[in-house]
Amino acid sequence: MSAAAKTVQKSVDRLRGQMIRTARRFRDYNFRQYFVQHVKDDFAALAKLSEEEQRKFLATEGRDKLRQLQRMALVNQMYAKRPVYFDTAAQKPHRRQDDGTGKPVIE
Repeated sequence: MSAAAKTVQKSVDRLRGQMIRTARRFRDYNFRQYFVQHVKDDFAALAKLSEEEQRKFLATEGRDKLRQLQRMALVNQMYAKRPVYFDTAAQKPHRRQDDGTGKPVIE
């Protein structure tokens, strides 16, 4: 792999990471899952393209798609409703309380 190819691959990987991090900023679970999967699918398809096509994608579409995703995530954060069950359940600590008998204590 040439130095230019490594540079392109590094740029593609960096852009993919930025887009996935941005997609994870959506508050709504369904939007978040959709955009994370969408980014992964887009970059899986991009990996099958030639180095020149990847370079062209980075120069034309890549940064624009990242900025668009960032704007959508920001708007979603501003107007998102209450968190869905999956989000609230993931934030609660799962602690088992017992009084030494091995049975959970009901509060």
